[in-house]
Amino acid sequence: MKRAFLIGWALLFICTSARAQKTIRILNSDHLEIKKQKNGSRVYYLQGNVGLQQDVAVMTSDSAILIQPQNEFKAFGNVKIVQADTTVVTGERLDYKGETRTFVIKDNVNLITPNSKLSTQVLFYDRVTANAYYTTRSTLYRNQLELTADIGTYNTRYETVRLRGSVEAIDSAYTLFTDTLIYYPSMDSYDFAGPSTLLKDSTTIQCQVGRYEANLSQLYLGNGANIASPKSFIRADSISYNLNDESGELFNKALVADTAQGLVLESDYIDYVKKPNYVNAYSPVYYRQRMDEDTLYAIGDTLKIREDSAEFHTVDLLFNTRFFSTDFQGNSRFFNFKEETDVLTLFPKPLMWSKENQFSCDSSLMTLRDEKLDSLFLNGNAAIVSLSKDSIHFDQAIGKRLEGNFLNNAVHALRLEGNAENISHSINDDGLIEGISKSACSWIEIQFKDGEANKVKAGPGGEASYVPWSSAPDEMKSLPRCTPAFNLRTTKAETRPKINL
Repeated sequence: MKRAFLIGWALLFICTSARAQKTIRILNSDHLEIKKQKNGSRVYYLQGNVGLQQDVAVMTSDSAILIQPQNEFKAFGNVKIVQADTTVVTGERLDYKGETRTFVIKDNVNLITPNSKLSTQVLFYDRVTANAYYTTRSTLYRNQLELTADIGTYNTRYETVRLRGSVEAIDSAYTLFTDTLIYYPSMDSYDFAGPSTLLKDSTTIQCQVGRYEANLSQLYLGNGANIASPKSFIRADSISYNLNDESGELFNKALVADTAQGLVLESDYIDYVKKPNYVNAYSPVYYRQRMDEDTLYAIGDTLKIREDSAEFHTVDLLFNTRFFSTDFQGNSRFFNFKEETDVLTLFPKPLMWSKENQFSCDSSLMTLRDEKLDSLFLNGNAAIVSLSKDSIHFDQAIGKRLEGNFLNNAVHALRLEGNAENISHSINDDGLIEGISKSACSWIEIQFKDGEANKVKAGPGGEASYVPWSSAPDEMKSLPRCTPAFNLRTTKAETRPKINL
């Protein structure tokens, strides 16, 4: 019985204390008038140096009207609310609901915390959740950051900011424009949605949804994004990118354009570092490289680009590789270009074309000079097929290896060595074939003019024969490995991404 009595007193004390914490108390007033209402409530009219308190919140004003037991009041003139010495709200008019610990304050409103200041005209504040709401365009100042929006929510406990409508986040290091934003001060990061633009130094970032971790300069962008900076542009459906390192990953419909390097990459995945240049791209990869007045277009399953300490690049395009330029085309399983030596290597068994000429071999090596084709080396089972003057038949030559040179990106001269053989057709002035010549020796040299073979020279000690076309046997009309495949010539369209309308 005694225990039950003590418990009852304890519960009564707790309830009384809780009620005391919830009740609005009058701290002071120069003039006080009390009117009792018919419904039993009391109205307190306070004027001059008014002070009221509820739990840890102290409210002051020029005048106020307090209604009890409804536990609510209105305050007028120089209104100030101080909560636990950490949050201060000032304004000119206040409606306060003690039961819910909420209030609306109007006219020249300022909300001040140790780290921020919000200026607005109308503010709704919930002391339980520590959320401040405003629906007029206002600016929140936090250290060097200014956050402006049409509508906003500011949690003074966690300092989280939620903004909507023409949002502007202006910092000394960057500026962000967006439609909807959540700011997390503890992490110095932003989540944003809607058409968004971030400006940092000389870089412009645009997207539809994203996150920016300002302390790390790290971006996570989605729903179509692009990043433009001097001499570079990247774009993808989604991007993870660090602005300090100028590196990141691009996912789906990815594009990297680097005008300093003269290259453009397109793929569904690109791992990219701007400097020193590093690229991994996959499945399939479209590659463009500016070369003097021409452009090299290429496609492959995998692309790797590495830049060394001397700023020279190595490009590896792997698997199902095809390439196109105005004067030279080809396909090969592997494509390797070394900028330091200006050497392009193709293997195994590349097939290449230059104007009316077709080349094949086990592996090939081409050198550039001043970004133009300079020389060609075919190693193992070298073969050449050239369209004759009648545009019907094909001159042919084979050997173990071939060396050639280019003039203005066109084949100028070739030399075949090692069991060299050659077939050439004799075409009269009327464009009709008259006969066929076949030679075999240790080497054969072929001179070209306007992309066509016009002079053939053979080494000493060889064999040569000429037969009228009408009596030439079939075995004299072709050489091994010399099947024309001009229908397989790589086109520019094959090396460009397909556009889905």
